[in-house]
Amino acid sequence: MTNAYKIRMGVLCGRGLAAADKTGFSDPYAVIRINDKKHTTKVIKQTLNPDWHYEFDINLKPSSIPLLINITVWDKDRLGRDFLGEVNIPFKNVFDRNAGGSNSGVARHYADAENQPGWYVLAKRTEKNNVSGEIAIKFGFVEQHIRPCEQYMELWDSFNFQQ
Repeated sequence: MTNAYKIRMGVLCGRGLAAADKTGFSDPYAVIRINDKKHTTKVIKQTLNPDWHYEFDINLKPSSIPLLINITVWDKDRLGRDFLGEVNIPFKNVFDRNAGGSNSGVARHYADAENQPGWYVLAKRTEKNNVSGEIAIKFGFVEQHIRPCEQYMELWDSFNFQQ
């Protein structure tokens, strides 16, 4: 394998989000921050169960690995936005949930049929926040061919993750 790698991240959907509007719904979107990069999903109007299906690639070098992924879910308003919750994922743990459990995953190709999204519960920033629900996120290596997961695990274990 080469010295530069790509991991695809998918912010797929949400379920059971808090209602922030008088209609009993929200207009949710997610903002993803990784190091100095920011990605934003589209706004899905009038729902508590948005389907974003937003994907992007993260370029990795063994010498430069992100520490943390922050995903914040917002309700879009005509003037401003309302906080709906957030998730922080240490980068070294991105594959922990891709086998259906909370700590059951292994590194895989994004398109591997056994690579499942993980559900992450949205957290409050303060006690006053109106937060509920969870979001589905998927991670996987991106290459021309799908390798056996043992090879991806060896590669993943070779990265130098800072604490």
